Parts: sequence; C-alpha cells; structure tokens
Amino acid sequence: MKPKLQLIESEVCPRCGKQFECGKSGKCWCYETDIKPSVLEIINEKYDSCLCRECLLEVNKLPES
Repeated sequence: MKPKLQLIESEVCPRCGKQFECGKSGKCWCYETDIKPSVLEIINEKYDSCLCRECLLEVNKLPES
C-alpha cells in the first residue's frame, strides 16, 4: 500500500511558533500573495521553512534596507 500524499500539511511558523496549514501543491495562499523579491531573500536566509500568513504579511510590510 502506497503512503497517502498530503497536499496540505501542518507546519509551525519559525517566526512566531504558531501552527498553520501549508498547501504545498502550488494552490496555497502564499502563492497568491505578492511578496517583494527582497523579502523572499530575507525569509530564505533567516528561516528554514514557510512562514504563517500573518508573519509573511508583516515581513512583507517591513521597509527595505
């Protein structure tokens, strides 16, 4: 029997510690959010996994340095 593929997985935000659901299928909310390229670089450098919606939106509002 093959293991079931989960398209939505439970994740823990590395920024705030909140649990959230991540849709790794490309239909996740984060794919519909316009994130500045500089913010994506910061997230990739600082964190090992996805951020929750609230943290992603907060980080995206930070002024670019």
